Amino acid sequence: MSEAKGHISIPNTSTAQADSQALPPQDCLSCRIIGTGALGATGLYALNQSRAHAPGSPLGKRILAGVGVCCLVASALRWTKK
Repeated sequence: MSEAKGHISIPNTSTAQADSQALPPQDCLSCRIIGTGALGATGLYALNQSRAHAPGSPLGKRILAGVGVCCLVASALRWTKK
């Protein structure tokens, strides 16, 4: 009987493939612009809806203000992410 029976061989991968798979994916410039703009616009909209004379409860306005600030921070982080 052969010793290779039941043995599973794993194919070797090149180091270039292993290095490219280990790196996180990079966004193109247009993706960064659209993502940053969308998050920024959402943050500004949420902050606008949290104004004192906008309809809604005070608790809801505070929550919207927090969401707005978080979206603006996420927008800035998305733009500076490399």
